[in-house]
Amino acid sequence: MCAKKKSSRLTATNAVLILILLSGCAFEDIDRRAFVTSIGVDASEVKNKKYAVVIKISMSKGDVKVIGSDFILLKVNCNSISDGLDQLRAMSDKKLEYGHVKILLFGEGVAKKDIAMAIDYFMRRPDIQKIAYLGIGKPNAYQLLKFKPKEEAVAGSYFFYTFQQSLKHSPYVYAVTLYDASRRIMTPGLDLTIPVMAFQGKDLQINQIALFDKKQLEVELSSEESKILKMLTSGLYNDTLSLKTSNGVYSVTTEKGKANYKITLSQGKPIVIFSIKLKGGLIERLDDAEVITEDIKNSLAKIAEQQIQKKVYELLIKLREENLDPIGFGLRYRSRHFDHSNDTESWSAFYPELDFKIQVKYKFKEN
Repeated sequence: MCAKKKSSRLTATNAVLILILLSGCAFEDIDRRAFVTSIGVDASEVKNKKYAVVIKISMSKGDVKVIGSDFILLKVNCNSISDGLDQLRAMSDKKLEYGHVKILLFGEGVAKKDIAMAIDYFMRRPDIQKIAYLGIGKPNAYQLLKFKPKEEAVAGSYFFYTFQQSLKHSPYVYAVTLYDASRRIMTPGLDLTIPVMAFQGKDLQINQIALFDKKQLEVELSSEESKILKMLTSGLYNDTLSLKTSNGVYSVTTEKGKANYKITLSQGKPIVIFSIKLKGGLIERLDDAEVITEDIKNSLAKIAEQQIQKKVYELLIKLREENLDPIGFGLRYRSRHFDHSNDTESWSAFYPELDFKIQVKYKFKEN
């Protein structure tokens, strides 16, 4: 009995000691935390400073019925992003939480110099989600973060949902996440693309794609070129074509389009063969166009094939001349060759001589 009592006393004593040695809980009450939803990085306008870092803090009340949330923008000039975020902590009486950051915007000044260093920093931060979307803000990220749509429920959600739903809701936007951007920078044979966000009057437009080498912005595609690039990489949904025939002008809705390609050698030279399949839906008569018949539908399909083939070829030649590879031809080539000691060098020699063959099949669905 004495042994049992002694054992019980030792257990109780150990439990008390453990409770005393335990540190206090690090939990912060929600009213003492500020939730950052977006981060912008611009080139600083202050002499001897490299960056202007901007954060967007949501002032949402948490009520889903309340539309049009408020936010606070904090901005600081600094020589490094980490230093800038440290300075921003001193500008708020709350603990800044970065776990809800869904948008990372970069100004043109940063994009044209070296965006790779900024992306590398955000990738290394454990408190920033790797699924955050990237965008290039014109004229700068600060002006874009000031944008406040009336229908926005949570600060920053407008940009997030625009990118998240862009696969099928927009024929122009090819959304890029933080982890995908880092992969494109680090992978030979695959170059970085980021959507461009700019104002047209008071409206925000996201209908262009910026092309990078491994760190700098090199080319901004037009909206039509951006549409073609998206079709070649992730597919095309709900696009509209205007087609002129001998029977009149028609507007055609392309419900779905996808592209596949392979790289082969022809007489010792590499050639990329693209196979593009598209399905048309509604046809609208414009001006005094004739009534739609099967013959007219067949004619429209052939004209659409020729038009798309021409646009795809022109874009691919442009990418080749700029020595940019956002589609990943080089990565595909490397994956099919086992000698990785010089595959990057051999592809660099192949790419300027690369030729393209485009096969387009356009078909209208049955009514």
